[in-house]
Amino acid sequence: MKVICKIMKNIQGAKSMGLNFGKYKAPPTLQRLIDLQNVLGDPEHFYLGLNFYLSLEDFRYFNTPSDVVVFGNIGIDGVHYGFLTDYGSVTDLEESPIVCVCPMDFERPTRIVANNLREFLRINMTDGELFYNEFDSEEKYLIAKEKWVEDSANSPYQPSENDKLVRNYVTKFLLENLRIPDINDPYRYVKNVEQERKIKVSIQTQDGLGVITPLPQGEKHIPFPIQKATDPDLELLQEYLYSSPVTSRLGLFRDIQLNYVLQDHQGLHEIIIDAMNNLELTDEAKRLSEDI
Repeated sequence: MKVICKIMKNIQGAKSMGLNFGKYKAPPTLQRLIDLQNVLGDPEHFYLGLNFYLSLEDFRYFNTPSDVVVFGNIGIDGVHYGFLTDYGSVTDLEESPIVCVCPMDFERPTRIVANNLREFLRINMTDGELFYNEFDSEEKYLIAKEKWVEDSANSPYQPSENDKLVRNYVTKFLLENLRIPDINDPYRYVKNVEQERKIKVSIQTQDGLGVITPLPQGEKHIPFPIQKATDPDLELLQEYLYSSPVTSRLGLFRDIQLNYVLQDHQGLHEIIIDAMNNLELTDEAKRLSEDI
C-alpha cells in the first residue's frame, strides 16, 4: 500500500512540475540546486543555506503571471521566485530574467530582480531582502540592513553550530560548482535590472512588467480599459482579443490577471483561456486553467 501511495505521489508531482515548466526543462543551474537539496537531504537545510525553498510543482497565486515558471519561495507571505518567459519567447531558462512575486502587494506584485538565475543567487547570498522590499535610496537600504544584522545578533534564536556548517557548505558549493559572477553593488544592480527592463518593453502594463514583443510596423497600441472596480464588457473584450495586435493582447493578459481573480469570473476566465490557446500560448493557458 505504501509503495502504491508513493508511486501516485510521484506521478502527481511530475504532473504538477510539468504544468509549471511546460515546454521548458530545468536549466543547468537549477538542476545543480536540485542536486544540492538531494545531497542535503532536507528542505530546511536548503533554506538555511539559500534563504528560500525550492518550489518546482504547485506554488502559484492568482496574480503569479501566467508566463512565469516558479522555482522557489521564501516561506513568508507567499513570496516566490520564478523565470519570466515573456510568453514563451525565452528559448533557455538559464538566461531567463528572474522575478520576485509578492502576491499580497496588489498594486505591483511582480518585479524583475535579476538578469538570470546565477546573478540572482549571487545577490541572494548576501542581499536577498532587495528582492521583496522597496527602498528609496541605497543609504536607506544600508541602514535597514545594519539594523537587521543588529536585531539578529540580539535575538535569543541564534544559529546552532550545525546550522553554521550547513550555511558554509552551501556557500562553498555555490562558489565551486556554479558560475556565480561578482556583483559589487547589489542595490544598484537590482535598480539597473529594473531600468533595463523598462527600456526593452514595447508597451507598458499596469503591473510594471510590460511586454517586450514588438508592435508590427504601422500598428498602434490602444489599451483595453481594465479596472478592479468594474467588470469588463465581455463582448468588447472578446472582439479586442481577436482583432488587436498580438502585443496588445499580451499586455491585456497582464492587466486582467493583475485586477481579477480569474477563477471567480467564469465568463472572463473562459475568454482569456480561449484567446491564449488561439495564440498558441498553451503553457500559459494551462497554468491559468489547471489547479496546480
